[in-house]
Amino acid sequence: MINDNEEWEVDHVVASRVHYGKLEYQVQWRGWDPDPTWWPARDFKNAATRIKEFHDDNPTAPGPPVRLQAWLQAAAEDKFLEDDDDDDSPA
Repeated sequence: MINDNEEWEVDHVVASRVHYGKLEYQVQWRGWDPDPTWWPARDFKNAATRIKEFHDDNPTAPGPPVRLQAWLQAAAEDKFLEDDDDDDSPA
């Protein structure tokens, strides 16, 4: 539980796409069956290192989020970022 919300751990990012101008990801959740759902980028602010790893390994994939560096900085400082209008925007 993080800020009274249930969170699942991302094992790895499977794919990214831009859908109606918004960045989305498919992920493999740790300990769960494959999930074909596309999730908004903002849902992965607490998994910024997994998002970075995916884009480092897949430089032609859509994204990364325009605010990825802010997410990584917040993680390094153990801070929680509030939602921002640009959280689902691709860089």
